[in-house]
Amino acid sequence: MGLRDWLRRRPPEVSPGDRGTPVEPLLISRREIASGITVSAYRSGGKPDGYVSPYLSAEEADKLLNLDNDGLPNLRVVEFRNEWWLSETSTGRLVNAGSRALSRLGIWSVRVRGDEYAPGTLRIGPADLVREPANEFDINAVAIYQNGIRCGYWNKAAARSMAKLIDGGPALSAYAISADPPKVIAAELRVLDHLVGRLRP
Repeated sequence: MGLRDWLRRRPPEVSPGDRGTPVEPLLISRREIASGITVSAYRSGGKPDGYVSPYLSAEEADKLLNLDNDGLPNLRVVEFRNEWWLSETSTGRLVNAGSRALSRLGIWSVRVRGDEYAPGTLRIGPADLVREPANEFDINAVAIYQNGIRCGYWNKAAARSMAKLIDGGPALSAYAISADPPKVIAAELRVLDHLVGRLRP
């Protein structure tokens, strides 16, 4: 019997993240780092019964994401497929960086733009947000710096709201959670420490 035949004949697996629902492995079943969710490989015929996406949909994020009594979000930064992601704590499922549900919790996230033209290369770790009101291309430009070197810009589509926050709101701190693709999250320092405290050296 070949490996493919053996894999097909194995009994269904049950993952703690699937609440006891059997997941029939087709060729490969792999446990991911975030919360023990089992992500099963499947053919073009569709997802297997019991499949649970590791990502929250927009509707699920709106419903599940909230602040506790101390004003801290039910989110943490976790490793998933060799990248850092925001993860909802009760389910362990991941939140996309562009989720609108994050801003109502005082968290802003973005896919960094213009990094290919920047003198610096964004690395996972603390970052600084610097307003550039004299920028010839966008008066709302927000540059992202690490160690005093510009590594890119806050996405132009979201730069206007971020510029307003920096100009007149509470002081925001930033942290690069991904280098490829480059992604940054920003929040008040106590919220950011709650999210990424474990990652700090």
